[in-house]
Amino acid sequence: MVEQADVFQGGETKDAATAMLSREQLYELVWREPMLRVGERLGVSSSYMARVCAELRVPRPPRGYWAKIEFGKAPARPALPAQRPGDLTEWRPGDFLGATERTTQKQAKRAETASGSKPATAPSKPRLALRVAVAQKSHPLLLGIKPLFEKTRDSENGILRPFKRLMADILASKDGLDAALDAAEKLYGALTSRGHRVTIAPNGTHMHRAAIELRETPRKNHYQRPASWPDRPTVVYVGEIPVGLTVVEMTEVVEMMYVGDSKYVPVSSLTAEQRRRMTRPHYWTTNQDRPSGRLRVQAYCTSQRVGWTKQWSESKPGELAALTTSIVAELEAAGPMLAEKIEAARIEAEEMRRRWAEEERQRRETEERARQQKRREEARQELLAVISAWDESRRIAMYFADVEKAATDAPDGERILLLERVARAKHLIGDLDPLGALLRWKAPEERN
Repeated sequence: MVEQADVFQGGETKDAATAMLSREQLYELVWREPMLRVGERLGVSSSYMARVCAELRVPRPPRGYWAKIEFGKAPARPALPAQRPGDLTEWRPGDFLGATERTTQKQAKRAETASGSKPATAPSKPRLALRVAVAQKSHPLLLGIKPLFEKTRDSENGILRPFKRLMADILASKDGLDAALDAAEKLYGALTSRGHRVTIAPNGTHMHRAAIELRETPRKNHYQRPASWPDRPTVVYVGEIPVGLTVVEMTEVVEMMYVGDSKYVPVSSLTAEQRRRMTRPHYWTTNQDRPSGRLRVQAYCTSQRVGWTKQWSESKPGELAALTTSIVAELEAAGPMLAEKIEAARIEAEEMRRRWAEEERQRRETEERARQQKRREEARQELLAVISAWDESRRIAMYFADVEKAATDAPDGERILLLERVARAKHLIGDLDPLGALLRWKAPEERN
């Protein structure tokens, strides 16, 4: 971690664009000088610095603070809030930030505005209903969430697939949405009252979301289209251990009648006369997965190394409220167990990485020894070729020397002819350079 004095030294930027800042460092920076100046030093805008402070839960000076300082009337700065499990604790310029805390703060402000003090005149019924609805959903993850489900993709099984992906992990149909939100509110509230934080997994933590089984009774060899997949799982921190939470409306097998125009309706909704008239080939029945109105809570370990999942399902609508207390108790009991499993998995993973690193080291050493042996053998073969070339060049040179010596005793005409032949032969053989071949030869350690 780069110390604060290293980030801002003598009023000038020093490695500020790459420095990792803790919450404590950021807190000191934004209360030491205006956000505009801090942003310039870090290479971002002042508005982005405000977003960073919001996500790291760092209080920043209010509007007019620096002007009041000049007159000695600045209010005391608030204390840095204590760190919660799952909070972002560090930030570096250029890191992806997310919008978890800012979204929560905006929703809370909207809810506070909607449920503010009673005006002098009696409110209209729609506004009164709005305040009642807001009061019923008090957990930050559920404030203003219902309209987001109304903006949804097409769904084959009736379970809503909202376009917005960064929100509480709740899967329900249009008719079952209110019950699912109520169940989530009771569960989140019960966990929060016990001191367990329920939130969206922080960005960059790479938490795993377990697969969701929508069907109340799974069918073998039957394809299920994957459920809506949020950007990040919803988790509850039991101590320091994040446990994933999903509230889902289960589906059941329903006999459906094709009525034309690519539409299917439940056979049970048809009258006897309609069933009598709707016959093949224009009408037919099939079994489809449709929302059942019954809910299931799935809890799971967010570590991919630990395959722990627990489910609580309703046998009839409305039972989940009575199960909330036992769900909280089981999650609290699972926390220490998961901590042990995660630690054991971490140790096992470290051991696997150690073994892999050792195997890689041995493999590289084996490959290096093989390369050295290959280089040594190549160098040896080339050296033998250089020595052979030296012997061959000496033999050829001695041959020409003997011929030239013998030619001196031959008659003039024959001597001239022999010397001419020797010259042609030398030209054909070429330049014999055994010393050059030795200079070009490479020892084993000189080879790539």
